[in-house]
Amino acid sequence: MQDPVTPGAAVAAATVSNHEVFINKVVNGLISLTYLEVNTLVGDFQFSNPDGIGFEKIDPASAKDRMSSQVNLISGDITTAMTDKFVSEYKDLRDYHQLREAQGHDIISKNIEVLKQILSALQNEFKK
Repeated sequence: MQDPVTPGAAVAAATVSNHEVFINKVVNGLISLTYLEVNTLVGDFQFSNPDGIGFEKIDPASAKDRMSSQVNLISGDITTAMTDKFVSEYKDLRDYHQLREAQGHDIISKNIEVLKQILSALQNEFKK
């Protein structure tokens, strides 16, 4: 015969399960922090929100002249593309774009550190 489960034990088991689900969601969310995209656009551009979630985002493809960098923070791969005007006329904007790319790296690094601290605090709390 199976031992009866006390209500307190059932609640604790459900709580641990919910905590584990939360931690798994946070860890899975970290995956999105491995990719950085920086876009510098010149001229007319449009906003879009195709999934209807969150706020509208600038559609980089809507601008005639643009510079875009995509960085994989895990492998370190960086791909940068720019239209001809960025090569020939927009030196100041190229410099600005590089500055924004560096700022993006810093922001992501800081966010990862904060998330590590949160996860560590949660793990310590769950061990109690």
